[in-house]
Amino acid sequence: MAGEYEDYNTTSKDYDTGRKPIGLEVILGAIAQLMDSQLNKATVVDIGCGTGNYATALSPFVGQITGVEYNSGMLEQAKNKATCLPNVKFIHGDATKIPLPDGVCDAVLCTQVIHHLVREEFSGLCQFLSEAKRILKEKGVLIINTCSPEQVFNCWMAPGLVPNAGKIASERFPPIDVLFSKMSDAGFTVNAAVSHCFQTMFAPSVFKDPLGPLSKEWRNLDSIWSFATDEELEQAQLEWKRRQKEGTTHEVFEERNKMTKLI
Repeated sequence: MAGEYEDYNTTSKDYDTGRKPIGLEVILGAIAQLMDSQLNKATVVDIGCGTGNYATALSPFVGQITGVEYNSGMLEQAKNKATCLPNVKFIHGDATKIPLPDGVCDAVLCTQVIHHLVREEFSGLCQFLSEAKRILKEKGVLIINTCSPEQVFNCWMAPGLVPNAGKIASERFPPIDVLFSKMSDAGFTVNAAVSHCFQTMFAPSVFKDPLGPLSKEWRNLDSIWSFATDEELEQAQLEWKRRQKEGTTHEVFEERNKMTKLI
């Protein structure tokens, strides 16, 4: 079953101002290759669609896109976006029990979701892959956007400020070789792996907010903060205030950006 380790009914309100869809060209390229460039005929299912940023961004290019979301707050915002988009619909559903019939789509998209699934032996991931295989047409394509544990811990902002929380969160992400193995077990052939280290899902104006961890809205953009204890959060905020006085907060952003080019 899909897991929620923070109150997404609340944090979802900040997603649209601070997060943006990335890698759209890769997604569209993969679908276009499958469809022999006839993108406007493609049927797409976006699993764990959140507030619908990807679905709405892809809608001008594909035939039909269905977003499946577990959280009611996220789902409500997504539906509000689709009122004027006739080829987009959003439904409530679990990534491990997708409420769609067999062979219903050409492409399944799953963006920054698999770390929310049941962690034990990656059983949630295996259930999702089985369901994705089921709803795809015989020659369909599965597109997963995720991070390696190393990328999360060393490149994301939160682990640099709350390392204990970062360690807990990063361990929820399956290593890439494990992901490939589970995909193969589910009957998929891995055709490509593309790095997006040069892009960030956070809007630059928000990502580099000088308030940083002092801002609840800033923390809401990254679920890693939900693993931080009150003590760890307090220490991170005290350290940030110290850096503010010294004028060195920019160094934290620069260090993390530098790491993205190494991992």
